[in-house]
Amino acid sequence: METYGRAQYHSATFIAMVVIGFCLFFVFAAWEKYFARVHFIRWELFKQRTVLGACSLAAILYFSFYCWDLYYYYFVYVVFDLSVAKTGYMTQIYNVGSCFFSVVFGLYVRFTKQFKYACLCFGLPLMFIGAGLLIHYRGADQGIGGVIGAQICIAFAGGMLVIGEDMAVMASADHDGVPMMLSLIGLSTSVGGSIGYAVAAAINANVFPAALRSRLPADTLAQADTIFLGGYVTQTTYAVGTPTRDAIDYAWGQSQRGGAIAATCVLVLGIPAIAVWKNYRVDKKQNKGTMF
Repeated sequence: METYGRAQYHSATFIAMVVIGFCLFFVFAAWEKYFARVHFIRWELFKQRTVLGACSLAAILYFSFYCWDLYYYYFVYVVFDLSVAKTGYMTQIYNVGSCFFSVVFGLYVRFTKQFKYACLCFGLPLMFIGAGLLIHYRGADQGIGGVIGAQICIAFAGGMLVIGEDMAVMASADHDGVPMMLSLIGLSTSVGGSIGYAVAAAINANVFPAALRSRLPADTLAQADTIFLGGYVTQTTYAVGTPTRDAIDYAWGQSQRGGAIAATCVLVLGIPAIAVWKNYRVDKKQNKGTMF
């Protein structure tokens, strides 16, 4: 099988990078606890279950996000034959929706003073629904409406969960520890996103060419590599409705299906990641004495 210079997701190279990177987290934790003269992260904060759960959730959410988002722009542009402007609108659904719903979630927290169970019982299930819908609504035959609906679910859930994980680490720390806790959340999102990026690229490199070859007509089968490597620029030169364009749409659908399945499955780990949070009330008073 052609690899196009990329590690296959079932290859030892790809697996080793993921496993070694994950194991280094425990090496870092051991160094901080037993050997570091000056701690990068205050150990009493780092070992709290709420902090660990929030950082785990941050990594899980960004892993899930990049599994389907990495090629999402090219997917909707080619499969649904959209203009550049409308494709841009599709890719901004998450940004607009998550920012809007984070305000709604903020009002909820303002009145209830709690956030844990809203994230666990509403935000995470809504993320499951959105990622799961992408598995089904992945091809031109399903219509673009299903993709938009899935994106809205993911956006609203993201607006809750991202704010929730930030509030969890801030509630766990004193004022001196808040900046480092937020930095740790940022580190976790980068790590999770990087792994998701690698998984999405590996899925695309494996699934797309095989699916494309399985549907291409005999007269363009020899051009399979050119179509794949040429990207959306080459793929959109084939007219909509032709057997070759249908094969391209099918390949995109299968590639996105694999990414959406991975995105949905990894969200299962979000259940214990949120469940271990302490049920903090955000109206607790942390300052005593006179503030200058």
